[in-house]
Amino acid sequence: RSRMAARILVVDDEPAVLGVVSKALAIRGYETHAASSPARALEMATAAHFDLVVSDVIMPEMCGPELVRRIAQIRPTTAVLLMSGQIAAEALPTRAAFIGKPFLMKDLYLAVEKALTPNPARPLADG
Repeated sequence: RSRMAARILVVDDEPAVLGVVSKALAIRGYETHAASSPARALEMATAAHFDLVVSDVIMPEMCGPELVRRIAQIRPTTAVLLMSGQIAAEALPTRAAFIGKPFLMKDLYLAVEKALTPNPARPLADG
């Protein structure tokens, strides 16, 4: 692979989804890290830089959009891809990419590539 492997943090409270998405991205050549809770994801994002956070939207203790807001405060350049089977993309933060569950792996790969591609029209976190 000629491109440097992006560091991706996958966050989902559903172990099966967390495992499948993490493994699929690792197979694709990404450096993948998994967090089974928003609190753990926040700890990991505070300790290290990730190029992309792929997070579920509906989770106990903290929703995906709130997690994204908190990570953006400490790591404003981190890209975001939110995934959900229960919410419309319109309800999500403007800078977040979105993929609806269930999804095909090829759609996940496309969404990740798109989220990792710098877009001057997509503003980063305020401040």
